[in-house]
Amino acid sequence: MIEYVVFLLVVAVFIGFVRLAKGPTIPDRVLVADTINSLVIGIIVLVSLYYANDMLIDIAIVYAMLSFLGTLAVSKYIIGKEMHE
Repeated sequence: MIEYVVFLLVVAVFIGFVRLAKGPTIPDRVLVADTINSLVIGIIVLVSLYYANDMLIDIAIVYAMLSFLGTLAVSKYIIGKEMHE
């Protein structure tokens, strides 16, 4: 059952990449990138459950923190860029 869910999440990631390429504005692309990161975290957690490997949960937590900080940094850059125009 987990295999099917992981497959659907991978399909959602590929759909996100298509949207990332088409995104009309930079904030849309940032939102899609954050969504892709959330899907990847879900995939890592499900793979961890499938293989009963606790280390992958730790990797998913670190990846989530780095993803959050990256999204904040890009958002702050976009807001600062818009304020100076």
